[in-house]
Amino acid sequence: MTETTDHPTPREAALALITTAALDEAARNDPAADGPLSANWEIYDCLTDVLETWHTGGTLREDSLRLTEHLAVELCAYPWQRFDRDPDRFGRWLLDFGDQVAHTQQHAHPAGPTAIEILAVVADDLTPARTPPPGRNSNGFSVSQCPTWDTSHPDHEVEDAREIALTFTLWAGPQLAALLDHDYRRIDAYTGARS
Repeated sequence: MTETTDHPTPREAALALITTAALDEAARNDPAADGPLSANWEIYDCLTDVLETWHTGGTLREDSLRLTEHLAVELCAYPWQRFDRDPDRFGRWLLDFGDQVAHTQQHAHPAGPTAIEILAVVADDLTPARTPPPGRNSNGFSVSQCPTWDTSHPDHEVEDAREIALTFTLWAGPQLAALLDHDYRRIDAYTGARS
């Protein structure tokens, strides 16, 4: 796949999604805002377009897994930086975040629990001294092996890939916004420098 504006790479898509979500979060925390913001369907629509393009091109599974990996790494990196690379604080955040996801999940789709499993894998790479959870193979288990969707329903591949990517996007955006003090210019500069 060539890198063009119409067909972003998984890395480009991840950064664009996180940027939009972080700027939305900054707007929600802007004291000058007139009131609550409505949902930003741009994230959903753009993600759907990208995934459908990959599906049509026959690269959905590979590209969506790479997108998931980029989103998961970015999501872990923001609290890792915010906690000054302290493995204990980061580990506590991950456990608390996982508990929060488990308690607030209100539908049967496995995107939330699957995303937490993926975060645990990424966290093992960030904090090698941390003891992995029981049953976790910290040597040789990669994000690409995590079950991002049920392959027995190929007609649901775009939907399932969207759910997991959207989950990570909506978690990573607020983490980046918090890391950069909800400052629009800092968010733009940070993600622009990464592009």
